[in-house]
Amino acid sequence: MVEYFGYGMIEIIDVKKSYKDKEVLKGVSFNIFDGEIKGMIGVNGAGKSTLIEIICGVKKMDSGKIVINGIDIKNRAKKRDIQNIIGYMPQTFSLFNDLTVCENLEYLCAVYGLSKARANELMEMCQIKDHAKTLARNLSGGYRQLLSMAGAIIHSPKFLILDEPTASMDPIFRRKFWKIVHKIRSKDVSVLVITHYMEELVECDNFVCLSGGNITFSGSLNEFKADGKLDIEQILNKYSGKMNE
Repeated sequence: MVEYFGYGMIEIIDVKKSYKDKEVLKGVSFNIFDGEIKGMIGVNGAGKSTLIEIICGVKKMDSGKIVINGIDIKNRAKKRDIQNIIGYMPQTFSLFNDLTVCENLEYLCAVYGLSKARANELMEMCQIKDHAKTLARNLSGGYRQLLSMAGAIIHSPKFLILDEPTASMDPIFRRKFWKIVHKIRSKDVSVLVITHYMEELVECDNFVCLSGGNITFSGSLNEFKADGKLDIEQILNKYSGKMNE
C-alpha cells in the first residue's frame, strides 16, 4: 500500500474488490491532484475497468475508501454532488447516433438544465462546430470521440475520466484531442486517462501502472525510465517506425 497523504482532488485509499474467488483489486492507493493529468496503464484484466466502475458508483468496493473533492463516495446523501463533479468518457460511443452533433449536445444541456449556448461553446472548443448538423452515425471515428469528449464535459466537471479515448483516432486526431485535454486541465480540472499507448504518457504529469490488481509503479515518466523498469524511448522509436512504414 502506498502512503496516504490526505489531500488531492481524488484520494483512492487501499481499495479492494473480489469476484467470488478472484481478487481483482488488492489494495489500490493513489492520489490525483487539482489540475493534474494522471495516466493509468495496464494489460487487459489488470483491474482498470473495475476501479473506474467503483469510482463512478456503478460497483461497490469490498473495502477501502475513495474521496472526491472532499466527499466520501459512500456518502449516499452526496451522491448527486459526486455525479456533478465527475465527467466520464467511455471507450465506446454512447451518445445518440440518430441525432446531429448539435442535437446531442443540446439534449445533454437540457438534462443538466444548461443554456444551449453551452453546446455552441463546446462545439467550438472540441473542434466539431463544422459538423454541427451531421448525424453522429455519419461522423468519422475521430470526430465521434471529440463529440464524446464534449458530452463528457457538458456540465463542467472537476474530475474527468477518459477511458482509452484515442483508440479509434489517427495521429492527427490524437494531437487535436490532447490539445483539448490540456485546455480542460488548465481550468483546474483533474484528469484520469486510461491508455494502452505508452507514447501518450508524455502528455501526463505522472502515471500509475496497474498490474494484477496492484499498483506496481506510481510516478513520472522520467522516474519510470530511471527505475530501469522499461526503456520508454525504445518503445517510442519502435512505434514511430511502424507509423512511418
